[in-house]
Order: sequence, then C-alpha cells, then structure tokens
Amino acid sequence: MAEVLVSPQFQVVTHIQTGAKTGRIYFPALFLAEFYSSVIKWLQRQEIHFSEQDLKKYGDGSFRLYFRTAKSPEIEYFELIAILKNLHNSYS
Repeated sequence: MAEVLVSPQFQVVTHIQTGAKTGRIYFPALFLAEFYSSVIKWLQRQEIHFSEQDLKKYGDGSFRLYFRTAKSPEIEYFELIAILKNLHNSYS
C-alpha cells in the first residue's frame, strides 16, 4: 500500500564541488489542495530563485522544486511553514 503524503517533504542538496546549497521540496497534491495560493505566493517572493528546469510536475497535481536563495534554504522553508501554520491557526 502506498503512503499518502499530506505535508511538504524538504531536503537540502549540497553540490559536491562548489558546496552550493539548493533546497529541494516536494509539494503533495493533498497539501496543495488546501494551501495552493499560499505556496504560490511564497514561490513568487524575490528571495526564491528557480527556473522551469527546476520544476517537475506530476500527474496527480503534486510537484517537486529545486530552489536557490541568498539565505539558507532551511530558513526559507521554515518561513513557509510558519506562514502556513499561522494561516491554519487563523482558520481554527
């Protein structure tokens, strides 16, 4: 039985030769069903850099993204999570 993911999966990838860090994040379809507009706003921020080649879309509506940022990828990811938690708490 396949596991159904309901929250983003995040990882930092470090280039072996340059040491440059890139964030890799997978947004599952169930997560996007609830938080799509917030994720899009986060991706449109000037701090988040990616190109079409960094994006992989899946048939179920989920996608995986490699992104770069002047800050650490972890900081940007945790900022996204904080935004989403505040949004979720305002619904409660």
